[in-house]
Amino acid sequence: MRRAAVGLVCGVLLGVGCGPRVSEQAQRLSQNLVALAHEAYGQGDLGDALRKGLQAVETDPTNPDATYVVAFIYAARSEYVEAERYFLKTLELDDGYTDARNALGQIYNNQSRWTEAIAVLERAAQDVLYPTPHLLFGNLGQAYLGAGRSDEAVEWLLRAVREEPRFCVGFFRLGDAFARRGEDARAEEALTSAVTVDDPQCQALQPAWRMLGEVRLRLGRPAEAAEAFARCVEIDDRSADGSACAAARSGLPEPAGPTAPAVPPAP
Repeated sequence: MRRAAVGLVCGVLLGVGCGPRVSEQAQRLSQNLVALAHEAYGQGDLGDALRKGLQAVETDPTNPDATYVVAFIYAARSEYVEAERYFLKTLELDDGYTDARNALGQIYNNQSRWTEAIAVLERAAQDVLYPTPHLLFGNLGQAYLGAGRSDEAVEWLLRAVREEPRFCVGFFRLGDAFARRGEDARAEEALTSAVTVDDPQCQALQPAWRMLGEVRLRLGRPAEAAEAFARCVEIDDRSADGSACAAARSGLPEPAGPTAPAVPPAP
């Protein structure tokens, strides 16, 4: 539907402002290359995925799906300058491409460009038909959190976890936002929700276990804090979080019983 709309506008305007006219054959080939790029990405071959995506752009420079897949792959490779360029190109081709706007906000978050992220993501959040709003709201909450605006962060992160109660990263960031507001009881509730989602990756969310231990210490519950720190260490005792948890656990009461078995962190 999105591609048809772009083609219709270009047809009406006889190509003015729409770039080069592209044959139907080239449009189909470009879309096929986009599909192959997605397939290669799913198989973990980012190099081949990028080659296919760039071929798709070259074949049909007016195809926003092609510029989007290239931007997405550059972002996955942490090549943020190129990712930003292609996300912006996607939005030039299709201003309603919310996936591109959300992903652009996410790479701004990854670079601590909070003000730019907020502007982009606030616009994206106006799309009431976006199929995964919890991810968008979570990114916006993260941007507000990074900008030091905890009240707005809480607002958006609450919306995120209400949309998707299994969104453990959203609960983790919500716990962080509550902690920054000095609301440790609410922070503990959110962090507990994060690490008890029935998903191995959520249960191995090491920063959430560390923060949960720290919050419980501030709440005057050292035994429960020790349990959280012990779980944190079990996940990975060589990471920065694991080392911090081991140090924090020193001198605290031993956990009352065995902690849950360690789950390998997500790749």
